[in-house]
Amino acid sequence: MGRGVKSNKKQTFNAIDRREMLKKTGLALTVAPFYFGLDSCVKAPKAPSFDADVLVLGAGLSGLNAALTLENLGLNVKIIEATDRFGGRVHTAKESDVPGHPELGANGIGGGYARLLDAAQKYGVEIGPYRPRTEPRKGEILYAIKNNLITPENWVNHAANPMPEAFRKGSPSSPAWSVYSQLNPLPKNDLVAWRNPEYAKWDRSVYDILKEKGFSEEAIQLTASTNSSYGADAKSISVLMYFQILNFITQQAASAGKGGAAIGGNQRIPEAMANAFKQDILLKSPVKGVVGEADGVSVTLENDKTLRAKYVLITLPASALRRISLSPLPKGKQQKAFQELSYTPCAQLHFVPTKKYWEEDGMPPSMWTDQLGGRFMALKNDPSDPDKVTSCVAYLNSNVAIAIDKMKREDALEAVMKSLVTMRPSLKDALQFVHYWTWINNPYAGGAYAYWKPGQISEFALDIAQPMGRVHFAGEHTAVLSRGMEGAMESGERAALEIINKI
Repeated sequence: MGRGVKSNKKQTFNAIDRREMLKKTGLALTVAPFYFGLDSCVKAPKAPSFDADVLVLGAGLSGLNAALTLENLGLNVKIIEATDRFGGRVHTAKESDVPGHPELGANGIGGGYARLLDAAQKYGVEIGPYRPRTEPRKGEILYAIKNNLITPENWVNHAANPMPEAFRKGSPSSPAWSVYSQLNPLPKNDLVAWRNPEYAKWDRSVYDILKEKGFSEEAIQLTASTNSSYGADAKSISVLMYFQILNFITQQAASAGKGGAAIGGNQRIPEAMANAFKQDILLKSPVKGVVGEADGVSVTLENDKTLRAKYVLITLPASALRRISLSPLPKGKQQKAFQELSYTPCAQLHFVPTKKYWEEDGMPPSMWTDQLGGRFMALKNDPSDPDKVTSCVAYLNSNVAIAIDKMKREDALEAVMKSLVTMRPSLKDALQFVHYWTWINNPYAGGAYAYWKPGQISEFALDIAQPMGRVHFAGEHTAVLSRGMEGAMESGERAALEIINKI
């Protein structure tokens, strides 16, 4: 790997005081080189042979952040990555695939994403303006409900609006969020409280909560099961998770930092981190099995090559971990967590507009639909011409994404296009299909990001990241304080410090 340029670490706010933590572990680290060098100095026939001090499985943000932390403290670290790229679910489309290279994975960077912004600065990635993906600019959206094209101004009193009287304002998805905001019992600025057993009574389905607030089946379907950014439907997601999200959003809004998006795409950040890592990264190396032993851990790749290390850090999503043989097996609640944690379905169909359909019918270019078109968004990703529509995406979540992803590719495209043209005739012959992306059947993801079903937070949120002997775990699904990309960074840092304290 290439060598990164060293720079002074910018002091940023974090819930964990990293500098103080490293001070506390400094004594152990100063003697570590002598310990690691014993095999080469002392003849000990029975001494274990290791390929690394730590093997990190996964070259996403969590794995890269952990690996860099461990490397900077003098440890011998190897990263093992199943795919041919860096970033995991941070994935930017190639310009040759989709003009404007939109994000296929993680999109916005909040102003409070201290660890991620710190890494971008440290490794030379410029942060530019936020690039909207599923939320258009003001005045550029239509609601396509029951084949009616409705402006936001007309939605509140429209016959197709099924919401209770107190929740008719806003977008079709906003009423559910209004309920979450009204009911949120978590203390403000407390980003840990969501895992407190005191709030387990709220670990219930969104469906049940909305029913109690007087929402009809139709209203629940529209506001919480259509184009939902999390889960598959209102019955399969815990409202306690939404309370956590609200607290995180509040914390981000209060941050003095400046977020946005990486120039050239967010994938440039993990690529820069990987370039700064000085030791080995094994790409295209899927893992077949992990065996914990008394003095180390063995990792066997699908090509049957085996590597040994004193410790292993698994940063893979639970959905990918289910494909790997673990020995010994996790027990109790942790085993259940790895087996049952689910990931948000997400499929995307990308198009290039061949004509300005929005000028033809005189309506905004983007649509929030209740049909197979999902959130159909006109993206404007040309910094030199910010009003130019560079591409369009049918961004599918919920059960719609699952249904589309089960189809043959050509059948899925035909079904989505038929739905779009039926709702909006000006789209006929207006779109050139260029790229399909799915996170659902991706063997190393299983979905876009983790979500908690009713009862799961109270049952195993406290257990999912517990070390299993010399095997440690990270990944956005194990984060406590943060979510998304910042949650991945947080989890990698936490797991690295766990290992440091053991060494």
